Amino acid sequence: MVKPSGGSIDRLLKSPPPEMRVFVIFGPDSGLVRERAQILSQAIAGDPDDPFNVTRLSDEDIKSDTAALADAMAAMSMMGGERLVRVRLSADSAPVARWISEFEAGSMPAEGRLVVEAGNLTKASKLRKAAEDGKRSAAIACYEDNARDLIALAEESFQAAGLSLAGEARHALAGILEGNRELARSEIEKLMLYKGFDGGEVTLEDLAAISTESGDAALDKIVDAALCGEPGEADQQYRRALDSGASPVAIVRALQRRIDQIERYHQLGGDQAALARAGAPRFGPPAQRFQAAARAWTRTRIARARDIAFETERAIKRSGSPAEALAGETLLRLARAASPQRTR
Repeated sequence: MVKPSGGSIDRLLKSPPPEMRVFVIFGPDSGLVRERAQILSQAIAGDPDDPFNVTRLSDEDIKSDTAALADAMAAMSMMGGERLVRVRLSADSAPVARWISEFEAGSMPAEGRLVVEAGNLTKASKLRKAAEDGKRSAAIACYEDNARDLIALAEESFQAAGLSLAGEARHALAGILEGNRELARSEIEKLMLYKGFDGGEVTLEDLAAISTESGDAALDKIVDAALCGEPGEADQQYRRALDSGASPVAIVRALQRRIDQIERYHQLGGDQAALARAGAPRFGPPAQRFQAAARAWTRTRIARARDIAFETERAIKRSGSPAEALAGETLLRLARAASPQRTR
């Protein structure tokens, strides 16, 4: 039974023991789940996106093919190196839990290692229990960072970039970093890019400038139009972004981030306080647009939207189809699904 905590988690992620074959990373902080899964995957495979040694599976893959996970874990490396299977789930998964239990019992082969990203699994979860009970499996919980943790994360990043944080800016920065780990890192990176690489101090003026000059505004317009059920507006904003040099992959990832925010908003109660904790817009028209999208994508529907966005990114990376067409088709598909006529 391996349930690492504190500093032992970082050590496990960066240098996973060879005898550990299964890692279930779960918790309410979806950004931290993804970050830890990426660090661990890189430690295992070197390149987490290597098409030869890395296999990605989703909820739909496992539901549609009961042998998909077993086949992927039994496959041997064609090019040498460590094999890795990455599974992203939106909830508990009995098939994955069953595979882990059978692997621990010695009836399932594992040529590679398995990294599972899941949501907030309860103690009664079959998947969590299978990982916690196994001798060659680890269950890694990802809970919300508090303000002190987030400021420490920011200062560590600033220090590596030759920057420091002004004392009077600490409290304001804690408010900006509210939300999950992924969103916090995004804000930290914006500040570092804004300050450049000549060193210096991050001040209140810098925080104000970043809050009004977000480079994600154009992507937000596309994503909000799609998730609010406005196909025409989504297509128009998408074309403008492409003409300005935006990457289809960046747009799909912005879509994924917004979907994660909506799901987290619902999980946290769907009220005003949940906006801040989900890392969503909190004031004015952006907050109104977010809440409109959240009404269209209820808690029961949002998981399907995530699967669609995830499959689109995977298709862009693996197929010969134009990335622009795949991303555009996904935006229109979600916009039609979210239109008032379809959600009544």
